[in-house]
Amino acid sequence: MKIGENIKTLRKARGFTQEQLADRLGVSFQAVSKWENNANTPDIALLPALAKALGTSIDRLFSENDQGLWEEADMIKDDDVIRIVQLQGRRVLKAVPFSKNSASFSISFPRDCNDQTQYFKVEVFGHVIADGSVNGDVICHGNIDCSDINSCGLIQVNGNLSANKINLPEGKLVCGSIAECHEIRCSSIECKGDIHSTSIMNAT
Repeated sequence: MKIGENIKTLRKARGFTQEQLADRLGVSFQAVSKWENNANTPDIALLPALAKALGTSIDRLFSENDQGLWEEADMIKDDDVIRIVQLQGRRVLKAVPFSKNSASFSISFPRDCNDQTQYFKVEVFGHVIADGSVNGDVICHGNIDCSDINSCGLIQVNGNLSANKINLPEGKLVCGSIAECHEIRCSSIECKGDIHSTSIMNAT
């Protein structure tokens, strides 16, 4: 039975500490700790309140299906956006300040933007620091610092954007400001701040 692991996974997915979950249920944090370590199980009368607090169902609390847990944890919407959950072991990591020394991962996008069966979008809650190119549609809630950007759709950067080349032949660029860019080729740009670029060309 995985109820202890499931409680821990769902609690961390919702950003609760053991103390916060315990307060919602009117129990001690030691009780929550014992549940998660499978030293004890929740009282049957607590199961409806526990499931509600964790944004799931009682059935899911006892589920062996990890994918079902993520779907029920309000972390995943039913849309076409690729989302990445960063884990350390089985522990969900909360957002932390990003630096070039942080652990990193890579995302590959299809090169053919005309193939609608392989059209991907990514949303990043943090910064993107890439040695190579960013290809595809990206919504970044922080800053982007990369070599080149290539997209047929939308690049939205709520912070600052720094890239050698920006190529959006049929796309739209929305950003706070653009720094240190050699060449911009784009059909539409919305920039709240300054644009520093050697060359700006209208792709249309």
